[in-house]
Amino acid sequence: MDAEQRRRRTLVIAVIVLVPLLILAAWGLSLAGSAEFLPWQPEPTRIPITPFADLPATTAGTPAP
Repeated sequence: MDAEQRRRRTLVIAVIVLVPLLILAAWGLSLAGSAEFLPWQPEPTRIPITPFADLPATTAGTPAP
């Protein structure tokens, strides 16, 4: 077997091994991203945020004429 055939066989084996590994890695990152479990994703805020909390209090209902 000459060097060119050996190089071609090595390339084919590398492609057969690396392509499924890359597909599995992409799928794993996709699942981890949807679960918000990736290290570069921000932590969720721990302070409860209530909408309209800073608005001044008003009386409920419509004003009387």
